[in-house]
Amino acid sequence: MTFVPRASFAWKTYRRLVRTHTHFFLPPDVLPKTDILKLCNLPAPFPGVPNESCPTIVIDLHMPEEDLWNGVEPKARKMIRHAIRENVQVGELQLSEEAWNAFLAAYWKLRNRKRNAGALGVGQIGELVETGRFTMTTSRDASGNTLSWHTYIRSDDRVRLLNTVSSIDPARDSHWNNMVGRAHRLHHWRDMLHFKSEGIRTYDLGGVYCGTDDEEQLNIARFKKSFGGEPAKTFDALLPLTVKGRIALSLVAMIGAEARAGGPDGAV
Repeated sequence: MTFVPRASFAWKTYRRLVRTHTHFFLPPDVLPKTDILKLCNLPAPFPGVPNESCPTIVIDLHMPEEDLWNGVEPKARKMIRHAIRENVQVGELQLSEEAWNAFLAAYWKLRNRKRNAGALGVGQIGELVETGRFTMTTSRDASGNTLSWHTYIRSDDRVRLLNTVSSIDPARDSHWNNMVGRAHRLHHWRDMLHFKSEGIRTYDLGGVYCGTDDEEQLNIARFKKSFGGEPAKTFDALLPLTVKGRIALSLVAMIGAEARAGGPDGAV
């Protein structure tokens, strides 16, 4: 039986009361019978409703591997080669309760350290797992210690990075943290090749900061840009399809991000 992460009780209750359908990458051909339709990561705005613009970076995996490699910045290529020499291993992880708990512990450690870690969409992840649209990968050192986690939303021809968590720890020495940084770059590179081998065309790096004021986000943006790719815009939209849906959306705006994501805080 497939392990499915459990969202908060209140989030699950809300979803039972307000039918919500989430569609990624392209709108459905026919509107579903639901109260709210969530459209995520569309290539163009959905007409007739407000859309949120979500800039990102996309990489065309149909390029030859040599061209993908040449698109990676030289400094990042050097770090990837170093991680290979260190025998860092990258692979897809079968989701289990043990694997999820390890990921969750690493996420909360990061969340407590970084103010921009963002809410973990436990409810969304559970729905992705149930519909076969979720992938988790890890990098590990030669001793088997997990150095980084990646989670993805996937379709037949596209993957979008959902979460990244690394084991960088300011309390540890520079040798450890530098190794984790190198492993994280190899992790992206090996993920790209893995999805390419499965026939995936587009590797979406899950959004990119386009501002100038937040140094932490600027560093993350520089990291993502180091893998090449092209800037792209995606769009999110919420469509209330019933009176109940319209009322629910007016109330949801007053609820915190962690609660909307179905996280462990226990709200909707």
